[in-house]
Amino acid sequence: MLIPTTKNVKTITDMREDALGLLNLVQKEPVYIFHRSKPQAVLLSIDKFISLRNAINDCEDKGIPLSVVASKYKK
Repeated sequence: MLIPTTKNVKTITDMREDALGLLNLVQKEPVYIFHRSKPQAVLLSIDKFISLRNAINDCEDKGIPLSVVASKYKK
């Protein structure tokens, strides 16, 4: 499971001031985006997003519950 740390938590201001740096960071790991000290979004690399989308689609086709798929990615 992805746990918020100082390395993977960014703010709206961080996005505005260093968008390219943030895009480089998400190539390594997903990043939590906070606004006013509250988590608002998770930013993923396109490769990770496609991988997760394909896994969900495969499981829906096979009738595997989403909770089983989610448990696979909680590391």
